[in-house]
Formats: sequence, structure tokens, C-alpha cells
Amino acid sequence: MLGQAQEFASRIEQTIRSTLPCSPTVRVQQFPDTGRVRISPVDASDPETAERLPLTCNGETLAFWTFYMFAEVTDDGFLKIDRSRVALTPVFENVPVARLEFENRATGAPTSHWQFHAERGALSFILARTRRGGKRERVPMSLADLHFSNGGRRFRPGLEDFIEFLIRECGFDSRDGWRAAVEDGRELARRFQVRTIARNYPAEVAEVLKSRGWKVEPPDDFDEWESTATLREY
Repeated sequence: MLGQAQEFASRIEQTIRSTLPCSPTVRVQQFPDTGRVRISPVDASDPETAERLPLTCNGETLAFWTFYMFAEVTDDGFLKIDRSRVALTPVFENVPVARLEFENRATGAPTSHWQFHAERGALSFILARTRRGGKRERVPMSLADLHFSNGGRRFRPGLEDFIEFLIRECGFDSRDGWRAAVEDGRELARRFQVRTIARNYPAEVAEVLKSRGWKVEPPDDFDEWESTATLREY
């Protein structure tokens, strides 16, 4: 697993260095007791300290962004992201403006979701009415408490999408050629997702291929049972 994780971390590091004007060191940290690894940017002079990556406009630092990922190996030997978080934080405070999170073992919030730390009077009014007298009455009525679902564990946004959001939507400084670097990383990440879907739902894939003229035959020990939980979850 360590080799796969280090290769993944190296790819992330290269993508960031090719898109944003910063040069992070993305490190893999092992946790033998859980069988997981953590992938995150660290201070080059102190590998035990997580690094906040600066975001600039015309050279002036206006915000920071951070990320981490926990990964483990599946039963068939593939690296799987179990938990991740990417956050955008203004330079003048520690509360993030936005967070993109994934929790494979989530039981309440959507598996993959955005959270926004901002307020708007109209939304506060709506939440005050919809939660009055109900089971969620005691839950704080704020935008930051809402989880905006975005595709589940198979169709969720990736780190490359967050980077493009920082550059295109927020207007932070970028490197020449950033778009090609983002698209290369996104294509590779989505191809991995396509392969995972094919492994998990081979009968569905085979049916589509047959409809396109392919000749596909299942192995003798093929089990038709499929887990639909990933396709149905919030």
C-alpha cells in the first residue's frame, strides 16, 4: 500500500506545483494500528507539521487552503480513499469559508458534501421556520450546518476540481499551463473511478459493451450479486 500511496501523493504534489504558485511537499504518513495512511502537505523543514498552502492575488497572500486524505487498501489490493477534506480559509481568521469533505463511513451527513461558512438572512429565516418544533429544533440554524451532497463516493469532485475552483471562480494566482495540468490530473483520477465502477458492476458494464458489439463472457465463478448501496446512498 505504501508504494501506491506515495505514487498518489507524488501525482498530487506535481499537480499543485504545476497549477498554483506554491511548492508543497506532499507526504505519506503510515498508521500501522489502523492499516491506513494519511496524505497531506507538510512543512519541508518539519515533516510532522501540516502546511497551509498560500493563495495569492497579484502576489499578495489573501487566503490559505489545506487538504488531507486517509486511504486504505481494498480486499483486492487497490488504494481507496476513506476520508478527505479540502478547505479554503481567509488569511485574517481560522474559520474556513468553504469545505469539500468525503467520509466513506458517514452515517448522517452525505458521504461527499460541500459546507459553506457564511450567512444570509433569507436562508436563516427559512431554517428557523422549517426546524421549529421538529426533531432538529435544537440544531443551530446556519448555513455552515448544511451539507450539500455532490455525487457520493463514486461521482464526487476531486482535488483537481477544487484547484480549478480556486483559480477560475475565486481568481487566485496560477501558473502558466495550469489548465492542462488540472485536466491531466482529473482525467487520470476519473479513469481510476471508471475502473472501480467496472470492477464493482461488471454485469452492467458487460451489458453496455454487448450492446455496442463487443463479445463479453463472464468467468465460470461469476457471482451476479451486486451491492447497490453506493448507487442509492445520499
